[in-house]
Amino acid sequence: MRELVEELRRRQADSLLLGGERRVERQRQSGKLTVRERVDLLVEPGSFEEIGQLASHAHTPVPKIAGKRTPADGVVTGFGRVDGRTVGVVSEDFTVLGGSVGGNNLVKKRRMVELAGRDQVPLVWLFDGAGARTDESVGEGLVPMHHFMEIARLSGTVPQVCAVMGPVAGDSALIAAMMEFIVMVRGTAMLAAGGPPLVESATGEVVGKEELGGSDLHCRISGVADNQAADDAEAIDQIKRFLSYLPSNAYQYPPADGCDDDPGRTEEGLAEIIPQNRRRPYDMYRVIEMVVDRDSFFEIKPDFAKMMITGFARLNGQAIGVIANQPKVMSGSITAAAGGKHRHFMDLCNAYHLPIVFLMDTPGVMTGPKSEQEAALRVGMTIAHSFAYARVPLFTVVVHKGFGYGACAMGGYGAGQSSVLAWPTADFNAIPLESGIKAAYRADLEAAADPAALQAELESQFTDLCGAFPAAEQVKIDDIIDPRETRPRLIAALERALARRRMPAEPVPRFGVMP
Repeated sequence: MRELVEELRRRQADSLLLGGERRVERQRQSGKLTVRERVDLLVEPGSFEEIGQLASHAHTPVPKIAGKRTPADGVVTGFGRVDGRTVGVVSEDFTVLGGSVGGNNLVKKRRMVELAGRDQVPLVWLFDGAGARTDESVGEGLVPMHHFMEIARLSGTVPQVCAVMGPVAGDSALIAAMMEFIVMVRGTAMLAAGGPPLVESATGEVVGKEELGGSDLHCRISGVADNQAADDAEAIDQIKRFLSYLPSNAYQYPPADGCDDDPGRTEEGLAEIIPQNRRRPYDMYRVIEMVVDRDSFFEIKPDFAKMMITGFARLNGQAIGVIANQPKVMSGSITAAAGGKHRHFMDLCNAYHLPIVFLMDTPGVMTGPKSEQEAALRVGMTIAHSFAYARVPLFTVVVHKGFGYGACAMGGYGAGQSSVLAWPTADFNAIPLESGIKAAYRADLEAAADPAALQAELESQFTDLCGAFPAAEQVKIDDIIDPRETRPRLIAALERALARRRMPAEPVPRFGVMP
């Protein structure tokens, strides 16, 4: 027995050496932490329970890999605690065969997906792998679908989050794209179906990693990833913060946090934030910061579709989602990208029982040839599906513009809200007033001696019919409020709505065929 225990200790110690001193040094020179340093940074000290530490590569006759040393088969898996809660961890080791996915490597990953689903704990992936291990895949043909299906079934049941920390391609890139929160490390991360050599072989195109699938491309242009981080440590910090707003699973409600911010706090700055010239933009981030608990706003996708703001925050310690228009970017119009960003975030909040606050100021869905080419109509209507199946409390504050379907998408009248409030600056219409008059009175304007004067006269006549007070008279909103009272009014409505929560919590059923 003693000899067997000593052999166990020897093998465990060998596994801790990763791919060897030379490859570990190369990892550090490229600005990356090692796989075990990342795990130690994520979980609380002494809490990590590793699974599959002594795994090695699958037996293969291929000479290049047969008999090769592959500690943990290039992926560290197990469970640890983050902020006192258990999470599963899958962390790829680039020092072992480039973190590539071999047979046993995939078995370990599938085992973690199975256990995370069975034990209902969040699953954190730290990606740094080069896709399928071709040596073990020779002659296999089709890539198996089962592990993608298993991950898909977990969606909306337990949080699945990841950090892309190196050049990730193939199978690992596909799994990363399925996650509910994706943070990429700037400068070292790449996310692509195939790396530069594969691209050159397939298309003849010579392309660099950053241009092919860097963090700026995916966080700013494609929207595949959510947030960027300066380094591994910041990426892990963002993952921890993301998880802090969510329950461990959809059978629980989000954890409340202690709040030292006065729930009755009013903000004088809110009364002055809308410019006298209503055509001038303002910064919606200032509204968010003055309404939610101080320093609680955590933005998701800050670089993508900037006309739409999405993120987590807290109101009197309770976790909420915030969806807001940004008038400083395209006047807050809802483009195809903005609609997709809105829909995905709303579904995320609904899955994990986070109430949603909408801050509305939009002229509607973006129109024009480019917008139609991007399918803004179809993407915008996916938001209707999110509202149709929403089970969380919804709250709307109309700050300024609420036009057409754009207003509907931002929690307009009849969306099942617990509260619909409007500032006195609110402006409602089917389309922007100026455009509506030009369409309805086109012949009159063309025949007028002074079209500009007639346009101004008509706008003046209709303005009084489109504001907050006519909406209140027709009971299209619940109340007009002093902007300074936005925070206490939302908190009061939130406390009332949270009283309806049923115990225990249950996952939200998913129905329908989304456009």
